[in-house]
Parts: sequence; structure tokens; C-alpha cells
Amino acid sequence: MKFGTAAAAVVVLAVVAIVFVVEVDSTLGADGILYGLSENVGMVTINPDTGVINPLGVPLPDELDAQNLATLDVQRGIFYTIGYNDSSMINELLGVSVKDGTIVSRVHLPYITSGFVGVGEAVDVDPTNGEVFTVGLGADMNHHIYRVNPRSGSMKHLVNCGYINVLGGAHTYDMTNDLLWLQYGVNTSGVVNINLFAFNAQTGAVVHNLPESQAKFIDTLTYNRYGNNLVGFGFNPSTLNRTLLSLNGKTGDITFIGDVKGFQILNGGIVTINSREGLLYGQLQPPNNQTAPFYLIAVDVNTAEVKSSAPLCSGADPASCPWSMEFAPTPHF
Repeated sequence: MKFGTAAAAVVVLAVVAIVFVVEVDSTLGADGILYGLSENVGMVTINPDTGVINPLGVPLPDELDAQNLATLDVQRGIFYTIGYNDSSMINELLGVSVKDGTIVSRVHLPYITSGFVGVGEAVDVDPTNGEVFTVGLGADMNHHIYRVNPRSGSMKHLVNCGYINVLGGAHTYDMTNDLLWLQYGVNTSGVVNINLFAFNAQTGAVVHNLPESQAKFIDTLTYNRYGNNLVGFGFNPSTLNRTLLSLNGKTGDITFIGDVKGFQILNGGIVTINSREGLLYGQLQPPNNQTAPFYLIAVDVNTAEVKSSAPLCSGADPASCPWSMEFAPTPHF
């Protein structure tokens, strides 16, 4: 799979920057664990502080996947991904146990695969009831949003829309405002821009449609449960700085928090949040050095300060990085 910022294929940026040495808090110990998928579509665990990756179970048979196509139902201990089964040639919503990496649910999805697995697709969970939102391209060449009950296999069609595919676009479920946020390409008089949409999670109605510049070139998005807002990495094309942004789901207003110093290249739009401790995790590379490793970094969601960083995978081979990451906090009773 190709990598880079969400929808970055429409713009190629010449990177001229200075590599910073980032001092981090070595005493930080994350109160939880990261789950993800490896390039051979097997479940892994990732230590949030050290970046150490360990397999969980065995690779999923016959499954093809893409970056940033996962969501985690923390309460029920199920990791979901959209995959393409190379044997049955069917798109599927797979639920995988975080205890042992085995498949616990499988729902066939009415999507087609257009050349690259994962293009135009997204998946997010509603933690209140365990239902899963899936997005993909139908045979009519429109994108269709479904609300899926993975236990029964029942599906509710919310809406279809004819926007342009993106690979690795920002997506998340906003529990505070009951909105599903998705990025799509929009062709306006021959000019393609990447807009950020919010869909009503019950009806599919469009609530927000933020043009690329208004969205401050946001590349990733995740719901911050403790802040009742959304946070994500953006990009400033004038300064070439990676940025941290906050989004008010009710108003659609996006606020600049700060520059993420020392890191610039984002791998696959892959982010997740430790909401309890206010840390946003991502896979990023220092600027102006394509052979440097991708680091697993933890960024303070209130200040944009890099609180920890650890080498995660080869910068020369981004496919060796985990293809998705989801954070599960340690339960406290």
C-alpha cells in the first residue's frame, strides 16, 4: 500500500526543513496498550512507550487489508477491520478478539474493490451499542454508509453519496454529537479538493461540509471522549509544519493547537487516542529524511508537545509498520 498523509496524492510538497531533536519525558508510562494489524493481516500488540510489536494469534487467512481501516470496541474487546477476502472475493467486516486474535464475527459487505483495497472505505464503532459504521463503494459507483450490527449481521443503510475516493482519509465517530466524520474528494469546476463531511449517524444527512482550507488541511481525526471534541494532525502548506488541530463537532469550528515539532511525514493517516491521559498517538517521520524510521509518538492533545517517541519501523519500508493502531485503556474498577 502507498503511504503518506490522507489524500496527499493530489498535492506533492517539496520538503525543506531542519531536523529537530525532541526531548521527551522518559518517565511517561501509558496506562493501556495499542492493538493493530501487521502487513500480513495479523493482530499485534504495540507497547505505547517503546514501540515494541508482538504478534497476537496468527495472520487472518485469505484477507487483504489497507492502512487506517480499523476501529476498536473497547467495552466488548473486539477489534474491527474491513478486509477483502482473496478466496471468496467478498468485502467483509471482520471482528477479531483482542484476547487471542481469532475472528469472532464476519459480515459480508455490499462493496466492490476498485483496484486498491481500502480506497474510499472507512470503519468506526459506536461504543454505546457496539454497532459499526462501514463506508465503501457500491456497484453503482457511489459511496454507501451502513450501520452494521456485527452480532446479528443486520445492516441499516444510511446514505449514498457520489464523492471522489480517497485512500487513508480522516474518519471517526463523534459520540457527543452523534456524527460520522469522513473525508472525500470534491470536484468543483475541474478542481479537486479534499473536504471533511459530518453525517448524522441516525439518518445519514450531511450536517457539516468543510472545504479543505477551512479544515486547515486536517489529515487525521479521532474522538476525544474526555474533551468532548475531536483532535487530529493537520498540515500547514505555508510553513510545511505538521500541526495539531481540535474540532468542535457541534459548530464545525477547527482550532490550531500547535506545531508538532520534530516530525512531519505521517504514515497512512494512522492515529489513535489515549483520551484519559490526553495523548494522541501517530506514526510519524522527521522532516527531510525519507530513510529515517517512522516513530510512534505521543502528543499532548492540549499543547501539541511530543511527550514520547520511539522508533517503530523502517522509513524505507513503511509497509513494515503496523497498518492500523487502536488504543485500549487499562480498566480501573
